[in-house]
Amino acid sequence: MPLGRAWGAVLGGVDAVPVQVEVDLTRGIPSVGVIGLPDTSVAEARWRVRSAIEHTIGAWPSARLTIGLSPADVPKHGTALDLAIAVAILRAGGGAASGYENWAFLGELGLDGSVRAVRGMLPCALAVHAGGLAGVFLAVDNASEAAIVPGLHVRAIRDLGHLLKVLAGTDEPEMWSAAAGTTVSGITGGDATEIDLSDVRGHTAGRMMLEVAAAGGHHLLLTGSPGVGKTMLARCLPTVLPDLDEATAVQATAIASAVGEQVSGLRHRPPFMAPHHASSSAALLGTAKGRIVLPGAFTRAHGGVLFLDEAPEFARPCLEGLRQPLESGVVNLLRAGAAVQLPARFQLVLAANPCPCGLASGRGERCRCSAQARRRYSERLSGPLLDRIDLQLEVTDVLRGSRHGRMMGESNSLGESSAVVAERVLAARERTVYRLRGLPWSVNAQVPGAHLRKQTSLSSAVVDALERAERAGLSLRGADRVLRVAWTLADLQGSVQPESEHVHTALALRGWQPGAHR
Repeated sequence: MPLGRAWGAVLGGVDAVPVQVEVDLTRGIPSVGVIGLPDTSVAEARWRVRSAIEHTIGAWPSARLTIGLSPADVPKHGTALDLAIAVAILRAGGGAASGYENWAFLGELGLDGSVRAVRGMLPCALAVHAGGLAGVFLAVDNASEAAIVPGLHVRAIRDLGHLLKVLAGTDEPEMWSAAAGTTVSGITGGDATEIDLSDVRGHTAGRMMLEVAAAGGHHLLLTGSPGVGKTMLARCLPTVLPDLDEATAVQATAIASAVGEQVSGLRHRPPFMAPHHASSSAALLGTAKGRIVLPGAFTRAHGGVLFLDEAPEFARPCLEGLRQPLESGVVNLLRAGAAVQLPARFQLVLAANPCPCGLASGRGERCRCSAQARRRYSERLSGPLLDRIDLQLEVTDVLRGSRHGRMMGESNSLGESSAVVAERVLAARERTVYRLRGLPWSVNAQVPGAHLRKQTSLSSAVVDALERAERAGLSLRGADRVLRVAWTLADLQGSVQPESEHVHTALALRGWQPGAHR
């Protein structure tokens, strides 16, 4: 009995799985059956493939077709298997598509045989390469995305007829290589617009907070009245962050590809995600429909910045869902039919008003809220969540003169540009990487407390300062985070290790007060 095989791949969350398509032709009433946990889009491939083959070669096998998708226990969804199914059917019918057995075929087929681009090509190409396959045939619009993977041969085709000619050696495909892929610069993701730090007037404390946060990978909370500049400061953070390393850039680009973003090259700039406060917990953490995993905003911000504006307005499950990724950098999704771990290592920036009306800053004389309303509003950001935020700043309004460049005798009130601050941030991170060489961490915010306390030598003045803060109510987690910020301050100043003044500055940047218990 004729049997044809071809390789494809399907998405599973932000990763992909190589799939071997097997087609068996037997005698019987002509029919087509698809097995191997296909969803509706995969099961419907038989009609797209049939029409494409008839338009290409004018014949469809008059037999009973069984299409098996292996591994059979992995859910299959999407249209990326169309081209592999067509090739397997043609091979089973007489070898018209023989050759290239160690290659994958990825693409959606139009009824006329045209090959169309599919979502998640980069994760699929990574899976194909990791599975030991030599290359991939795909649509022209997907070629630059797959060419990001080094060592993978990429061949772009126009339609099924073009593919058959290429396999027969009578035509040539469009060849792509890793060099054809381009690097994408600038802020990506969400609805971010590029704002330079020099556009920020005044806000000396806010600019310092951004620099410290960028240098150490620390999380940040900005509180203040509406319109004082919280959102503007938050949107400046990606502009002072260094480029992603190669591994993180590939992962971030693969996530963008998996969620359907247009990917034309490797994204080295950190992504910026700013979901609306009406977003559900499933939209932020991710969810699973049956056994198909859909990543959320936390995963899409991996390697970059997650900005939650109007943070107290987010639903409680959304805010409390931040605890795990802030500690471990992953989101563990457990559903009845799926259990998956999604990457979610990002820098969190929260922006919040001091009360529902937003006017309780300072002496709060203009605030119209009751004491009970203020308390309920402040309690929406729980203590355990705030305990994980290293830097906490109350943003106040700046003097009107500094807004318009007339700051008490200064001819120009423009501050340093993002490029200047980014140079200091990069230098501090390089010191951190050198100090942590041989260890699995790259920024101070990731270093576990056990290593900070046991594996590093601290002066007695630093230890005494931390112990005094703990006796005054600072939590153990808070003490670890204060020490991480102190290391970042030392790296920014080029010090070998933190001193007591770095600890005191870190406590102030945390907004800690004796008796605050955080």
